[in-house]
Amino acid sequence: MRRRYLGALLEPQEWFLEEQVRSGEIWVRPGAGYAVFAGDTLVEFYAMDSADAAGDLLDLSRQRPFGQVLGKSYDHALINAARKLGWRLVETGFLFRRRAPVVLKKMANFQLVRARATDLSEVWDVGRDFYVSREEVERLFQSGGLWIATIDGEMVGNGTTIPVDASDTVLDIGMVTRPGQRNKGVASLIVAELADMLEIEGKRPICGCAQSNLASKAALEKAGFVSEHRLVRIDVPE
Repeated sequence: MRRRYLGALLEPQEWFLEEQVRSGEIWVRPGAGYAVFAGDTLVEFYAMDSADAAGDLLDLSRQRPFGQVLGKSYDHALINAARKLGWRLVETGFLFRRRAPVVLKKMANFQLVRARATDLSEVWDVGRDFYVSREEVERLFQSGGLWIATIDGEMVGNGTTIPVDASDTVLDIGMVTRPGQRNKGVASLIVAELADMLEIEGKRPICGCAQSNLASKAALEKAGFVSEHRLVRIDVPE
């Protein structure tokens, strides 16, 4: 059923939600669909009969109460069902699924390379407000998805590339810069180089950021990304 759900989406799954789905609580609704919960939040919902998705969503909220839903603006079955029920929708993030051609001026002596094991302690220090834990840094390194940006040999930021699904053709890009190097264009260079690399390999880079993170939004847009979709929080009435 999940293959059907993902295949019905107009755009790739959002990695922020995929992480929660992977560790979430699964509810299978025989003959109707399935749902995945992260605590009090519904993070994925599939109705086999999309025409009755609103009814299925309402029944689910009675069987397994939840306070909110996180979804994508391009998940039309979920969004339309919530609107039909009169539930409140709030945009909380920008989702970037398209990239326009762009050429950025490269800073002198800027380099972006895969991380080495000896880099990990400094990576964690640079990105404490970006990574969830030191263990996450280790996992990214082991998967080959951790990148180091340097200027004149000094680490100025990190980049991440994470496959969104098993096909390994759609990858979520992330970046963080050292606090003293922010607002200098480093983040855009990291993103642009990672995106260029993936596109040359025939892969598709995607990304997202919180609605309140205007600095990340600006950096992603400077690197050519265009946001036509949103992460949406749906508040469920008591």
